[in-house]
This record gives sequence, structure tokens and C-alpha cells, in this order.
Amino acid sequence: MALSALETNLTKHVRALLEQHPIDSLKKFTFTISLLSCLCAGSVLLFPLFTPVLHNEFGYTQFEINIVGSFTSLGMYLFLPVLGYLADCHGPAILSVIAVLFFAPGYTVASLVITNNWNYWILAASFCVIGCATSAFYFACLLSCAKIYPKNKGLTISAPVTCYGLSSLIGAQLLKCNFLKSANGELDLFITFRFFSVLYLFLGIFNFVSSCVVTIERDVLLRKSTPSTEDSPLLEGESENDDLVKNHKSKFKLFLKDISAYILLICFLFTIGPSEMYITNMGSIIQTTSPLSSISNQVSIHAVFSTIARLSLGGLSDFLVNKYSLSRIWLLLIIMILGAITQVIISTSLFIGEDFYIISALSGFVYGGLFTIFPTIVLSIWGAELFGSAYGFYMLSPAIGSSSFGMLYGVIYDAGCTTLESALTTCISPVFWITAISYSFSSVLLVIAWRCLWSKRQDV
Repeated sequence: MALSALETNLTKHVRALLEQHPIDSLKKFTFTISLLSCLCAGSVLLFPLFTPVLHNEFGYTQFEINIVGSFTSLGMYLFLPVLGYLADCHGPAILSVIAVLFFAPGYTVASLVITNNWNYWILAASFCVIGCATSAFYFACLLSCAKIYPKNKGLTISAPVTCYGLSSLIGAQLLKCNFLKSANGELDLFITFRFFSVLYLFLGIFNFVSSCVVTIERDVLLRKSTPSTEDSPLLEGESENDDLVKNHKSKFKLFLKDISAYILLICFLFTIGPSEMYITNMGSIIQTTSPLSSISNQVSIHAVFSTIARLSLGGLSDFLVNKYSLSRIWLLLIIMILGAITQVIISTSLFIGEDFYIISALSGFVYGGLFTIFPTIVLSIWGAELFGSAYGFYMLSPAIGSSSFGMLYGVIYDAGCTTLESALTTCISPVFWITAISYSFSSVLLVIAWRCLWSKRQDV
């Protein structure tokens, strides 16, 4: 298929510089830059470190904090179907451009909200823009890796996903630096947001350059498959660009008619939603159940075990499929069951106080596992050509799920919880009983789809 006119014009100057180098070297360059970008992409995952400052210094209620968190999730996930579709039709470079245009203004407005004490709805809107920029930035890296090395599905997914998980660990330690602190020793959100706005401006430019390699490789493959003849047109016309879009539309329509796609969507909604809710409200959960615990340390523990899951499960899934023909669904099912157990542990206050690190570790492993195995399964079932649109479609789940479960948590917390309360069971345990049920329901749906619809597929 021909390159689209937008992709051709957007990347032609960078491609002219990069095409002087061997394609294998360019692939390694892209893979390296993508992973380094992912290591810096997770600033929104640091939201639990922002919430105590918003609550204590600016008087935000837990419901208002969840409004901001929900808008962040909506920005991150609601636009991903469009971002994925754009990337499939026009290459991941278009996503890098969107990230550059959205990141700096988003964090700049957020810093102005803090310094001028504007309405929290403006902060929510700015974090929605930041969330969209984060997804565009991260998705550009993920798609670049998946498209340049499509044969090793598990590793090409787990590597950028792992680095993205590590970014919150790195960020949590970065926010301990004195230059980001106020005079009273607390995190200065104005300086922090300004720092991120400058950081992502430069990272976005580097990411755009690396994502152009995907366009170069597609162009090289196109030239090899369609050699020039006397009858060939000298310039690619609009008809070829139309064929590219029409071909993608026809495949995407077939995807939307697949009932198993919607079953997997529901499974994702009822598992990743509770996980996102936990991350958004980690600060208040820790202050309620384990007030002596360091929030930044618990965020780091969560990030470490999320990274362990992302790093290990991708390669493990490839090994089990190739060596033993064991389905990836087994891994996803185990992660879901572990998630349900974690929700029960939280709701019964089994590990609180000094033992809260166990909850952080389990929650982190489940979160990282879900974001590793789900895209790997999507890539296996619907292929690399449709991966951007298909996985973007599934990102509707965390957009809806995190907002719904987050609002539920905020209402229950504001109605009956204080930071001095030690009995979590009498405070917010109903939320985690509901999330335990949602994990269990998703597990049942997954088994039904697996046994009834995917049983004949060997690479799932």
C-alpha cells in the first residue's frame, strides 16, 4: 500500500536525512529512542503524588480530585481509537506531532491553575489534554516498536510497556529532588508542571524523528514489492492514498463485527478500571489505612512490580506459545484472578499499616500484567496492520472504567472517610468488594470467549 499524502509530506525532510543510513541501524535507533521516550512518558502516573498537595494545600475534596483524575483517564484513553486509526493510516509520526502540540500547553495551563488558584474544572481540562498527549507519545513509541519488529510480538510489546512502567518509578524519585520542592518541603506543583512542559517539548521532537523510520521501512518494502515500470506513474496519486484508507476501513469494519472483540472490551473495562482507580486514589488510601507509610515509596513499589510484570510476561508469553503451544489466555486469566484476590485483601484490611507494601506490590503486578498481556493478545488475534485501531478501540475500556470506579470511590470516601480513620473495612471496603466482583465477572467472560471463539487459534 502507498504511503498517505499526509505521512509523505510530514516526514519527507526527516526521511531525506535518515535514508542515508542502513535500515537495520535505523531500526535499532528507533527502538532505542522509543524505549528511552517511554522511560520518561509516565508523568501522569505520578498523579497520586500530586493529590496530597491538592487536598491539603488547595482544599480539593476527594470527589474533585477524582474529577481531575477521571478527565486525565478520558484524555489518555478516549481518544486512542482515533489516534490508533491515524497511526495505522498515516504512521506513528503523526502521533509524535500531536504529543508535541499538546504536552507543553497542557502542563503550562496546569501550572497557571496552581499559581492563580483557578477553578478545578480548568485543571481537569488541562489534565485531559495532558492525558491525550501522553497516549499519543506512548502509543507512537509502542506502534513504532511493534511495526519495525512484528515477528517477536511479546518482546516488542513488553519492552516499551516495561519502560513506561519504569517511568513512574523514575518520576517518583525525581519528585524528591529539592529543586521541585517549596519552602515548606512539600512538592511545588507550579515548578513541577513547568518542568514537565519543557521536558516533553524536547522529547517529542526526538520521538518524531525516530518514528519516521517506520515510514522509511514501509516505503522500502513498497518499492521492493512494486518495482517501477514504464507504465508506472512518476508520482503517487490520490487514488493510491484512497485505496490505503479504504483497505484499512474494510478491515476495521470486519473487526467491529467480531463479537469476541466486544467480549474482550468488557473484560478490559472491568479489570483495568479498578486498577486505574486504585492508582488515582493511592494517596488517600494510604493516608486512610497506613498514615505512617510514605506515599512516594508505595508508588515506587507499585511501579517496580508493575515493571517486573511488564518485563517478564511479554517474553514468557512468547516462550509458552512457541515452545509449548500454551495460550496467552492462561496468563491473562491468572492475572485477573490475582487481581480479584488483591481486591478482597484490600476490602478485608488484611495487609494495612506496615504491611501495605504487599498490597502495592500485588496491585502493581496486576496493573503491569494487564497492560502487557492485553495488547499482546490483540496483536496476535488481529495483526500488526490493524493493531493501532484495534488496541485504540480497547482503550475505551479504561476511559470508561477508571472514571466510573473513580467516581464511586470519591463519593464513598467523601461520605464516610477521614484521613484519621484506621478501619478501612467500615470506610471504603464496599468499593473493593465491587471491584473484586468485576474481576471475577471478567474472568468468566474471558473463558467463554476463549473456549467458544478463539479455541482454534494457535497463536493467541
